[in-house]
Amino acid sequence: MKGELKTMAGFVPQSITKIQADYDHGLSPVRVIEDCLQRIDRGNADCNAMIYVAREEALAGARLAEGELRAGRRRGTLHGIPIAIKDVIDVRGWPTTSGSRLFRNSVAGEDASCVRNLRAAGAIIIGKTNLHELTGGDHDNPWYGKVVNPLDSTRGTGGTSSGSAAAVAAGFCVAAIGTDTGGSNRSTAAATGLVGLKPTNGIIDPGGVRATAPSFDTIGPIANSVEDARLVHFAMRGAVPPKPRAIETAGLRVGLCPDIYFATTDPEVTRAHDRWLRSLADAGATTVTLPFNRAENVREAGRIILMYEFAQQYGSLVERHPDCVGRAVLDFLSTASSIGEKPYMSAVASRSDMKSEFLSLLSSVDLLATPPVPGLAPRLSDEMTKVGEDFVPYGLAGGNFRRWANFFGVPTLAMPLPIEGGLPASIQISMLPDEEEALFSTCTALSQVGV
Repeated sequence: MKGELKTMAGFVPQSITKIQADYDHGLSPVRVIEDCLQRIDRGNADCNAMIYVAREEALAGARLAEGELRAGRRRGTLHGIPIAIKDVIDVRGWPTTSGSRLFRNSVAGEDASCVRNLRAAGAIIIGKTNLHELTGGDHDNPWYGKVVNPLDSTRGTGGTSSGSAAAVAAGFCVAAIGTDTGGSNRSTAAATGLVGLKPTNGIIDPGGVRATAPSFDTIGPIANSVEDARLVHFAMRGAVPPKPRAIETAGLRVGLCPDIYFATTDPEVTRAHDRWLRSLADAGATTVTLPFNRAENVREAGRIILMYEFAQQYGSLVERHPDCVGRAVLDFLSTASSIGEKPYMSAVASRSDMKSEFLSLLSSVDLLATPPVPGLAPRLSDEMTKVGEDFVPYGLAGGNFRRWANFFGVPTLAMPLPIEGGLPASIQISMLPDEEEALFSTCTALSQVGV
């Protein structure tokens, strides 16, 4: 297994823009899809990224795309680009299992809104990706198995969008769609050296996407680059991507807010962040430390909201069919179901007040930079990551490192940082709600710092 995964990790991805240019010079979309399918055939048994592969449908889509290109017709920015979809998102005629036996017989009658928009932009949907059961279980899915990190077969991918990140890292697709309720797109991107976006809450239509906690749920891309993520994000919105802005690093005000996550990071991660910040300073940016003394209240209110809403979605259904879910989901629901409506409503009320305070703080800088995870990619055996001499839960760290972005509704993008060694480090960049255009342009500039 390790040798095969190292082969997958050696795959050199091509950007969406490069593939589109190659199509203009004669490359066939059929060849691109066939290459992806071959990599799936070679590696998915070891990786477990994909739980449904639509081989014939994808090839038919590629042949259609090839004919359109030869006729001089390009449907959109993703014409002929293979995309994989997290299996909580409906694709017409395909199962939407949510990684659970609970929905093993559920077949979508229509595409989710975001999938419909992807198709309109020319994307070819190649299959469905593995995940934590109901997005509330753990990394050891009892029905579909653990997702193995293509960068290192002893590591996992650390989040419910696990299969989406692994599929991109292994070259099974060019980009994938995940969901981010407490950081799942960002933690999995961080573990695999990719870019993962949690967009502004509600900016992507959730129609046809099975909910986890509706007030926190977001839908976004996992991709090889900021530019690829930008193209996929705007396609999901059914929008023409705006022209990227030219952002000068000199003069940027970079906010740092250790209070918001108030947790220790591994020294290797800390060194990568410090080197990056020094490079920013050398390029003329300034850093500003932002105090926020209500972070513990954010964590507790966020926990209550997420768990209560999850219990409302699944509690009665699981109670009727307990044998159709694994132990991790049952344990999560046992705790979540104990949260009553009164503490939930109190948490929702406090959220509004704290959000105003936080957004006022965020508006004083151009961007906020924070670590998305405490350490490097987690061990496959138990999803723990090393922080100094200790090991801590990689995914559960979301309560500190990532869930605040869902709580406040701010767009946040995780992207890899240069680091010595085989596993990647990552940084996440946040901006005010509805500022995705500026976020992508800024992150494009920031991704060149320290390279």
